[in-house]
Amino acid sequence: MNFRMFFNGWGVLPACLIILFSLGLPVVGYTAEPGTFSGTWVANGSRIEFPFSSDREIYTFKLSGHVSLQTKLGGKKDYWSDCIGFSDTVDGAVARCVWKDLSGSKIYISFKSKPLHEGGQVVGTIVGGSDRLEGLSGDLSFTWDSFSIQEDSGQSMIMGQTLDLHGTYQLP
Repeated sequence: MNFRMFFNGWGVLPACLIILFSLGLPVVGYTAEPGTFSGTWVANGSRIEFPFSSDREIYTFKLSGHVSLQTKLGGKKDYWSDCIGFSDTVDGAVARCVWKDLSGSKIYISFKSKPLHEGGQVVGTIVGGSDRLEGLSGDLSFTWDSFSIQEDSGQSMIMGQTLDLHGTYQLP
């Protein structure tokens, strides 16, 4: 059977489909949306001390607050934050945070720093997002402009405000 007879008997559309499938389907690529952002973050919450040793202060903490961006991150400027973390005056601090916008989309961030204090530098990695921010990645950093711990009726409260919050992101 020659090639011309094969296609004449089948018609043009099936012949084109056979050729496409034998060569492979074309891949459609989407370009990622890269961007930068900057702003401020005000947070407060509580901490629970863990008695470890007399020369080392260890505690867990929970912070909530408002992130106000000057430039958009994923199309939004306002996020509300919830964070939990662990701090050690020798090894530093780690935290996991969720920033949520009014539509419910979330940004997941992993932070680390030297021991928490005013003027302390914090770096973070955006490890994902939800809804329209799914697959979000990036990096950010800030300095604690003010950071205080207050004791009131046996409760430890943490308050902080950032200076120079900025970062880069990529949204697939």
